[in-house]
Amino acid sequence: MKLDYDLVIVGRGVTGGVMAALMSQSDLKIGIIEGRDINLDDTDLNKPDPRVFAITRASEHIFRAAGIWDDLAAQSMGHFREMNVWDAHGEGSIHFHSKNLCQPTLGYIIENHRIQNALNNVLKNKKNVELICPEKVNQFIVNSDHAELFLESGKRLKTKLIVAADGANSKIRELANIKNKQHDYQQTAIVCSVKTQLAHEDVARQRFMQTGPLAFLPLAEPNTCSIVWSTTPEQATELIDMEQKAFHQTLEEAFDSTLGSVLQTTQRYSFPLSRAHAKNYVEDRIALIGDAAHRVHPLAGQGANLGILDAATLTEVLLKETGQDIGRRNLLRKYERWRKGENLSIIAAMDAFKYIFGSEKKPVASVRNFGLSTVDSLPFVKNFIMHRAMGLEGDLPKIARSTNAL
Repeated sequence: MKLDYDLVIVGRGVTGGVMAALMSQSDLKIGIIEGRDINLDDTDLNKPDPRVFAITRASEHIFRAAGIWDDLAAQSMGHFREMNVWDAHGEGSIHFHSKNLCQPTLGYIIENHRIQNALNNVLKNKKNVELICPEKVNQFIVNSDHAELFLESGKRLKTKLIVAADGANSKIRELANIKNKQHDYQQTAIVCSVKTQLAHEDVARQRFMQTGPLAFLPLAEPNTCSIVWSTTPEQATELIDMEQKAFHQTLEEAFDSTLGSVLQTTQRYSFPLSRAHAKNYVEDRIALIGDAAHRVHPLAGQGANLGILDAATLTEVLLKETGQDIGRRNLLRKYERWRKGENLSIIAAMDAFKYIFGSEKKPVASVRNFGLSTVDSLPFVKNFIMHRAMGLEGDLPKIARSTNAL
């Protein structure tokens, strides 16, 4: 039986791209199937991208191992050394600073198209990686020693393993009949870039309101932030339809003029918020990573980082088995056991935060304000929380702990 590829990754977003870049350092032949054109030119890169990722230090290590960090660092990239979180309906607040953790920064704010471009630059020079684009999977079958993919173009590909990195509406997960438990948060997120009167000073800020959190994430320019405003679907529709001047005033009031006047905003986009988790991450010759396996509330910016950790973990498991059949379910279960518990703990924490900070009940409001102020006065507790959020604690793959792990 002749294989076309040892490994086929379906989806060339950030998670799938990182997986491909990490695995390309092996002797395996890798195919990447992507349904959209992912080539970028200078015009694309010079435009602001409303989709940004809050990248942790663990993800930074993985990006370094994947060979894309130097490219990203040479471009415009935001970072935050401090983080301020406060309650709009009380005195509770908490402040984090990287110097208290002996770290140069707490994390980075990077636009999606810059990560995609860095991945393109790395992968185009890999002789063992082939991009099949634009192309989509219609069906696949799993045999005892390989899987066969049937593509829209009529092509058929044989591989040892299919990695589903094709997002929240994963076609591979659907075709594999893997159940996916979902919960609608009844919230919608508004995103855009904002220029403010006052400089952000490399501080990430988040204000919790009853309708949801509003975050200002610092970009490279000193007076420019990316916002993520989670609110009710009704208010989100109003915000999207507002004239620019009215939106500026509403946004400024919602953020309590923390950065002064809102001077400019880019086009606004919205997307519904929900939580999801696949019953299984793996089957014979199938492995789910990123949003195909799980989805969390964006209030702590952990979604992309969880997917990047999935890619690094699966890579570590597979690289230990080069020369073996990497599509065996008992091998893939090592990845599932490793990541499933970690991801579930983050999902539970995000749900708890959403309930505590979104409740209008006075007892809950009193507890959350007291809790914020109490934790802020306990350095050891604060440092543990931030170490965990930065990906410096937990059951992490070696790639996430050190840039020299591959």
